[in-house]
Amino acid sequence: MKRFLPARAQRGVSLLFALLALAAISLAAVALVRSVDSGTLLIGNLSFKQDATSAADRVAETARTWLMAPGRDLTNDSTAGLGYYASSQDNLDPTGRLTSSSNPMAVVNWGDADSCACLSTSPATCSSCSRLPSDEITLNGGAVRARYLITRLCPATGAVVSTNACAQPAASALTTAKSRGEVRVGTETRPAETAQVPYYRIIVRTVSGRNTVSFTETVIY
Repeated sequence: MKRFLPARAQRGVSLLFALLALAAISLAAVALVRSVDSGTLLIGNLSFKQDATSAADRVAETARTWLMAPGRDLTNDSTAGLGYYASSQDNLDPTGRLTSSSNPMAVVNWGDADSCACLSTSPATCSSCSRLPSDEITLNGGAVRARYLITRLCPATGAVVSTNACAQPAASALTTAKSRGEVRVGTETRPAETAQVPYYRIIVRTVSGRNTVSFTETVIY
């Protein structure tokens, strides 16, 4: 025989379930708002990152124009503010994220407060902060700040000789034969190889809105 609780004992049960449902809905609403805020923040940061990266192309072109200037001495390091080094700077960490106390590397003084912070730690996590980039370049009405650093991919400064073997592009293809790739013995002679130039590495650091930092690297010759 079934027993039913008196109506007086069942009072308040519906209110309890309603309160639990309301609490669950409130928590879901808070989570949804936080998710939307996080997504908006992420999209905004991505936009600033893309802005900084696209601006780096124009800065790299400025560096290339500097390299191609007639009469430029590229066998020696430049003076401060020009950001050119005639050797490859192998032990260089441009971003400052790879150097550590167990493997200290040279970093670039990009001009920001945190550029050489690795020297103030104990023990120091970088070997030096003496590499100087170009003077600051402003883009997009001052919304983007950038500097570049150029290194010639050679073991040392000075002329390109056998004892200073620089990284160079492959030899040019033959072009004087009547047919491409054809050289006939007795009728054609192989032309002298054209003068080769070293590769140059252009590192650009751009700072956009919200201090979004972007690094790009371009190798040219």
